[in-house]
Amino acid sequence: ESPNYARVSLLRQARTRAKQRGVDFNLTLEDVTIPKECPVLNIPLIHGSKSWYNSPSIDRIDNNKYYIKGNVLIISVLANSIKNQATPDQIQKVATFYEKLYKERGITYGE
Repeated sequence: ESPNYARVSLLRQARTRAKQRGVDFNLTLEDVTIPKECPVLNIPLIHGSKSWYNSPSIDRIDNNKYYIKGNVLIISVLANSIKNQATPDQIQKVATFYEKLYKERGITYGE
């Protein structure tokens, strides 16, 4: 599957969501560049992956703005789902809590 297909697919999905919500959209294919790895979690981005969390997704950096130039980047579905459910402060609190708990209990975890 070509990388261009993945870019077109992400752009089309974002355009559809914007139209359904009646919000701003001015992205072009040039705005959708898929890196080899998620810039947040450093995991490979694989379009159409059997592992949903490795799939690329369009993140709106500022959720008060929409699909507009300068407000999007491509990250993994996993990173995007984490980010979309909490504020940065809440995410940090969860990370800090579980780092401490795992250390206390001797729990090891992979990347």
